[in-house]
Amino acid sequence: MLILMGHIKRKAQMAKVMAKHGFGLLLFRLGLGHLVPFHWGLFGHRKKEKPYRPEEHLRLAFEELGPTFIKLGQILSVRPDLLPEEYIDELSKLQDRVPPSDTASIKKVMEEELGKSVEELFEYFEETPIASASIGQVHRAILKSGEKVVLKVQKPEVEKQIMEDLEVFEELIETVTRSELGRRWDLRSLFEEFSYTIKNELDYIREGRNCDTFRKNFKGDPDIYIPKVFWEYTTRKVLCLEYVGGIKINSLEELKREGHDLKRLARKGTGMYLKMIFRDGFFHADPHPGNLLVMKDGRIALLDHGMVGTIDSMGRLNLFQLMYGIVKGDTDLVMDAVYDLGVQTKRGSDQFLKRELEILFSYYFMQPIREIKLSKIVNDTLKLSYKYGMKIPSDLYLLLKTLALAEGTGIQLDPNFRLIEKIEPVVKRGFRQMILPMLTKREVLRNTLMATKLGLQAVSKTKKFLRDLERGEVRVSVDYTGEERLIEDLRKDINRLAMSVITLGFLLMTTLIVLFVAPYIIKEYIVYAILILTLFMLIYGFMKLKAT
Repeated sequence: MLILMGHIKRKAQMAKVMAKHGFGLLLFRLGLGHLVPFHWGLFGHRKKEKPYRPEEHLRLAFEELGPTFIKLGQILSVRPDLLPEEYIDELSKLQDRVPPSDTASIKKVMEEELGKSVEELFEYFEETPIASASIGQVHRAILKSGEKVVLKVQKPEVEKQIMEDLEVFEELIETVTRSELGRRWDLRSLFEEFSYTIKNELDYIREGRNCDTFRKNFKGDPDIYIPKVFWEYTTRKVLCLEYVGGIKINSLEELKREGHDLKRLARKGTGMYLKMIFRDGFFHADPHPGNLLVMKDGRIALLDHGMVGTIDSMGRLNLFQLMYGIVKGDTDLVMDAVYDLGVQTKRGSDQFLKRELEILFSYYFMQPIREIKLSKIVNDTLKLSYKYGMKIPSDLYLLLKTLALAEGTGIQLDPNFRLIEKIEPVVKRGFRQMILPMLTKREVLRNTLMATKLGLQAVSKTKKFLRDLERGEVRVSVDYTGEERLIEDLRKDINRLAMSVITLGFLLMTTLIVLFVAPYIIKEYIVYAILILTLFMLIYGFMKLKAT
């Protein structure tokens, strides 16, 4: 791979920062971290009263290295299958608030993207941003038509830096993948997922489409408001949205002064998320209080649509089963749903994990349901993922984390609020409220078409498989480690396949003889002799298979 000068400069910067904080990590590994006063500020660290912990060194290094690492840390903070609890908690504190870029450079980006000067495009443009993150910043403005808007503008050079960092990451992964760390974490898949996520965040057109989807899904809803996208002022690096005024949903005193019913707001907010997940299968995945505004009329406005999650009909059905199992305290249902949702465990750990979950759930369900926090169940369950090496799909993590955060916001508004109390009646009316709406005319026709196609192709595909098997053209791709175990498993599988084919052939031969050669014997006792012989063949086959 060609290494550009820019890569060398960036690598040097990464090495400097990681050496600064990595030195602290190394000393902690050696048990000497408490002997070095990093918190005094002697080595370039910020001063603080208590000594730095190793997880704090990692967070500070990510913050110092900029937007790519901040986003990486935020993604890792919702992956307890990859990191211990203390690192998850610390990375959750990563701040994506940085000083704004100068107004001149922001205006230049807007003019390059929109093709006109800011003065030509807007009646008024507020030069002081109302928010600034690592990738972009937000300014108020007024269109020539008089409509108030907010403009989210990507900072100059951010995309270039992120793409450069991704190239450095890819180069490093080629080396690390061959190590034990790489094999444990499947770094290639993690990198591809991270690369996809951060590239999407760089595309404001995608965020605008997400906003339009939410606006369509909640059209006519009296409790929820989604801002309008002004597409004529929107590009990959500029997003123009309707300005929505309101109070942050966690500003409790201000909400009370304005006469808002906090308990009702808690029900509205969590009801919105239940609709997104179970009705639409398309949900806002960043429900922190800054993205939820309470308007004067009591509606909740949903902002910042860059991070979203999706769940298909089958996923929603599995999630319904998961919630039903939690409500009923049925561990078997929970475990079955967990595996169907894509969770994988290490070989041999299933029973141990199930036992721990049974103990966990028995503890929770000894309590009255109104005292159970779903967020606590989710967090305690996710803690087990690191211990047992569970691999959980990122979309499922996103969904469970979203439910936990939504409940947390509800509890801020109403300390007695419990999301599981809101889910319980929905679960009890599940088929009517959650499952039957999935059986739309389109879904029924689609599945009927696929089932019909499968039925029509079954005979021809079976014949083709048997012909290929007879010619020795059936190929099996196996990803396996352990040569002896592989040979043993293959021997068993071949014996099973051979026995199955022999039994199937015997049954087919018997049927053909009875139906075509001597149909009259159906009325005779000989048919029972054939059935007994067939049963004997099956029993003999099973005994042979067991012996292998």
